[in-house]
Amino acid sequence: MKNKKIMCIIAPLIIGGTFLFGLDKSIDYGIDNLLKKKDLVPIMNDSLSLVKDKGLKINDQFLKNGEIMMIGSSELSHGLKQHPTYYFNNNRSKDGTFIIGRAYTQSLQDSTIIGSVNPNIKDKKVVLLVSMQWFMDQDGVTKNHFQTRFSPVQFYSFLDNPKISKENKVKFINRVSELLTEAGEFKPELAYSKLYEPKTMLAKIEKALLSPYFKARQYLVGLKDRGILLKTLIKSPDKKGEKPYKPVDWNYEMENAIKDAKKRVGNNELKIDRMYFNKNFGKELYKLKDRDKDVNLMKSREFDDYQLTLDVCKELNIKPTIVMLPSMDKFYNLTGISKEERHEFYDKAGSMAKDKGYKVIDLRDKETEDYYLKDVMHLGTKGWVDVCEKLFKEFNE
Repeated sequence: MKNKKIMCIIAPLIIGGTFLFGLDKSIDYGIDNLLKKKDLVPIMNDSLSLVKDKGLKINDQFLKNGEIMMIGSSELSHGLKQHPTYYFNNNRSKDGTFIIGRAYTQSLQDSTIIGSVNPNIKDKKVVLLVSMQWFMDQDGVTKNHFQTRFSPVQFYSFLDNPKISKENKVKFINRVSELLTEAGEFKPELAYSKLYEPKTMLAKIEKALLSPYFKARQYLVGLKDRGILLKTLIKSPDKKGEKPYKPVDWNYEMENAIKDAKKRVGNNELKIDRMYFNKNFGKELYKLKDRDKDVNLMKSREFDDYQLTLDVCKELNIKPTIVMLPSMDKFYNLTGISKEERHEFYDKAGSMAKDKGYKVIDLRDKETEDYYLKDVMHLGTKGWVDVCEKLFKEFNE
């Protein structure tokens, strides 16, 4: 009778374990097979792709293929034909680019993504687009914004990365713990964060007791990530024959970019996209005077997260190219962030990267250039052509 009860407990565990093992192997086989057959460019181009934003395997695959990981924020949303994927993923460049980032992706998420990739992939090519707007909040990224971009599978992979120091893992885990409070969906990761570095005997015991649960959680979020990737690959088109190489005529691209911008802008005083201007400002523009006068860019906690990103890159032997995106001079002078304050920000953020030996593309001189931005903060047609040409020279010559 006793043996029968034991078998009633053990049998479901054996059956469940066998099922998961088989499912795991089946998913891996399917992914590996489809990666050879499918056209991956649509995934590289997709600014809303969860398998890149919150995944692991496809990012590793792209980096192994020698593609450029470009991490940014809402500027990577499509809408302009001068988008970097047009130049890098259209048989015009020897290096393709896969974009990661949408609204509310900031420095800590950059750290998570970079720290989650396979550390054994050599010669990773990384571009980080850095925006001043991230630093306007003294507390840095908000809890709500961080949680919308948070990825459990990347979180565990970061902490398992053997090349990231314990010191930086503790900095990371303390910040994540702070930002995941009141996050119902991510309660397991919040608990893991708080127990990562237990300081009392009770906490050590609790960590030991919960260890099997956390291992199971890590396994399951990894399985889910690969399942989503498999589903994405199944729906992806098959590979086609290669298109003929078509070099970029940058002068021609810039001329067309200016023509496109003039059509989009109309005659508003900021010379930005008319739809954006009419929707957000219109006749109310000057009511924003001194709105940001109390903002202190230099004291934002975002600098701590940005420093962590730079430090993690150093430990992983990654030399990112940092693109310091400009903000519209006329607009921020009106709202209360002066040219001197903005340039102090560029100086500090740029110096932090240069101190690590990283290449910095500083675009502060574009703050007053017509058509460089499509609104008060996002690159426009002219801006993207300029940035892409600079990156082409960085990676292709």
